Amino acid sequence: MNAWQKRNDPSHDDNGASRYAYSSYLSKSVPDFGSSRNPSAELASRLGLRLKTLGGLLYVVGAIALLLFIHGGWFELPVEDTLALDRVVFAGGVLVWSVWFFPWHRFARNVLLIPVSAALTLITLAVYFSGGWQSPLSVFYLFVVVLCASYFSTEVATLCVAATLLAGLTPQLYAPDVSRLVEYLVIQAPIYAGLALACRYALWERTRVQSEQDSTRIRDLEERLWYEASLDPLTGLYNRGRFETRFKEEFERARRTGERFMVLFVDVDDFKLVNDTHGHRTGDEALQLVADVLQSCSRRIDVVARHGGDEFLVMLPGASLPEAQRFFDRMRDRVAERSGHTLGLGLRLSAGAVQCPGYSGDPAALLDAADEAMYRAKRRGKNRLFAALSLAPTEHRREFSSEE
Repeated sequence: MNAWQKRNDPSHDDNGASRYAYSSYLSKSVPDFGSSRNPSAELASRLGLRLKTLGGLLYVVGAIALLLFIHGGWFELPVEDTLALDRVVFAGGVLVWSVWFFPWHRFARNVLLIPVSAALTLITLAVYFSGGWQSPLSVFYLFVVVLCASYFSTEVATLCVAATLLAGLTPQLYAPDVSRLVEYLVIQAPIYAGLALACRYALWERTRVQSEQDSTRIRDLEERLWYEASLDPLTGLYNRGRFETRFKEEFERARRTGERFMVLFVDVDDFKLVNDTHGHRTGDEALQLVADVLQSCSRRIDVVARHGGDEFLVMLPGASLPEAQRFFDRMRDRVAERSGHTLGLGLRLSAGAVQCPGYSGDPAALLDAADEAMYRAKRRGKNRLFAALSLAPTEHRREFSSEE
């Protein structure tokens, strides 16, 4: 039994009549993929907003840290360096402003390499003018690594991490020191590489989980559509099309194995009078009651369907005519008892039965024979079963159509 069926607990599986009892739950749990909204565009919009927000927050933190570093008296910097750092802060504000208001979403993802490169340049300048190797602002290189590893493809992220690592070597121009250079490469290179790998793994894991969730939703939607196309919405039984498909499958199997099975064409007697006297709502409740009784009386391997209106079809694999008669008697008695108790009606049933594959190689002819047998049961006084022993004529003599 699949996941959809486990959640909705149908009384029969695909070999029998399934009940679509929780359609409202599915309508809530399965998203409406047919709506006019574009999920990809919505996701891209949310991602772009998050990137803008992240860039703005990083800039605010960086600007405050830089201004405190410059004007807080932590280090004695030359006037030229102080002015250069003030210009870096101003240029960073221009960059953040452009990220917020420029329509980056209209372009390819890699176009965002432009503001990333600008940010990397500004960080490099800030590090260069704030003390080189000793500058605490070099920690902002880590943010560039995280952003590139989380947003761009693997190839582009690798290129960005390498560029960030090379940008971090600029203090060599400020204060050349071979030992410091080696120390930087030995420490920073593994840190950047490990951070990038951790971000890529987190991104991959999130993508995998999201893909599994999407696959589950798609499978649920496919099964939901299949059940909606196969079930009668009022009674939850198989509809006529699905029954005919199952009937043909069972017919071909019986022809191969030599087994026999019975098909019953069931009709509610005087159902038009029920609608005219008690209203269509009561008529719907009566049909649902008959469907419930049909299911409760049937086996798991049996197939029960609503043919249309007040007509039902029942397929009893491996059953003989006496067994079909007992099934009908039990079903008829339960329908009369329950309808009298719950609806105040004495519903009666007429049915026609035919053994398959029997004397015919045409499944449609056998269903016609069962239909004709049902009308013969009505002519003989209703509330009974009539078994067809020969093929019915192609035209249907519906002398009791005024009853439907």
